[in-house]
Parts: sequence; structure tokens; C-alpha cells
Amino acid sequence: MLLEKLRWLECSLHGDRRNDRQWLELILHPEFQEITRSGVMVDRSDTITSLLSENTPSHILSSDFRLTELGYGCAILHYRTFNIDGSCPALRSSSWLCSNEGQWTLVFHQGTPEMGKV
Repeated sequence: MLLEKLRWLECSLHGDRRNDRQWLELILHPEFQEITRSGVMVDRSDTITSLLSENTPSHILSSDFRLTELGYGCAILHYRTFNIDGSCPALRSSSWLCSNEGQWTLVFHQGTPEMGKV
């Protein structure tokens, strides 16, 4: 059940809600940070600004979701992404925290280009 909830929340950031400021401010933790697929560290403000400036939101496909629960109210979601044409495969992980009110927020995200198996 938690895997499906966090998968849904994560995927909400892969589509039309990428350009919804109200949604981004709700779902991104105040201390959110990201290491982008290109290796750049960005904060919540940078991320919101970047997503809102997208003229045409990317349609990201994702698969192979796995969940690691670290304790009550803390979980890491691992998964793969790629563009609709199969290009730009990446391995991703997102750290989620649950508030006392039951609201899950994304506190950290990292995307790494997938290089294949060693």
C-alpha cells in the first residue's frame, strides 16, 4: 500500500503536475534537495522555478519501483526512468517523510544516468 501511494506521488511529478506551483509547494518538503541527472545539486526553490519554466513538460516513463522503509514515516523509493523513445535511462531514488498529519513530502531526490550492468 505504501509503495503504491509513494509511486503515485512520485509519478505526479512526471506529468502535468510538474507545472502546478500549489502542488509542488505541497509535495516538496521545505528542506528538499536534489542531485540532478547531470550531477548538479539544487534546492526546493531552484526545482520549483525550473519545473514552472518548462514550456512543454517532459513525459517521463518509470518502472521497477522498489520501496525501502527506514522506520515509521520515512521511506526511500527506488526506480528507473526513461523518455518515451527509450532514451536517457536513469536510476532514481527519492526520500520521503510523513508528517504527523499523514502528509508525505519529498525531501531528497537523485537521478543517475544508467550505464548498464558491469
